[in-house]
Amino acid sequence: MISPELLRRYPYFAGVSDQSVKEIAMIAEEKRVPAGTRMFGEGDPAKFMYIINKGEVNIDYLLGDGTIRTVDTLVDGDLLVWSALIEPYKTTAIGTATKDCELVCIDAAGLRALCEKDPLLGYRLTGQVAKLLANRLEGARVQLAAVD
Repeated sequence: MISPELLRRYPYFAGVSDQSVKEIAMIAEEKRVPAGTRMFGEGDPAKFMYIINKGEVNIDYLLGDGTIRTVDTLVDGDLLVWSALIEPYKTTAIGTATKDCELVCIDAAGLRALCEKDPLLGYRLTGQVAKLLANRLEGARVQLAAVD
């Protein structure tokens, strides 16, 4: 369990009721990940949704020719493993900590259950995920367009 005030620091929980934030805090924990750790791979089950409290994580895609290309670098405040909320609940990229990280880890199954119970929570979180995906897709296009 973490403090609900920690979650309130992040825009993902704007417009979410105090009760829902408290319930999310109860299914969340803080975790440290050392630099160099591969946190998830493409197609892994999305068991947790993460928020980077402090640190840096590269998001990589495995291209058709077998090369791995970094398409984004996520930093303090960024959300990781948005796919914890979206079926089929599998990661879509490779995530590697490039600096020591302090993370907020939210249990994905528990979060989905809370969203089922509180549709406004689900609406707010999926809206935040949609904005995040639009920004990341644009960033990935720019990165991939720069490939020779």
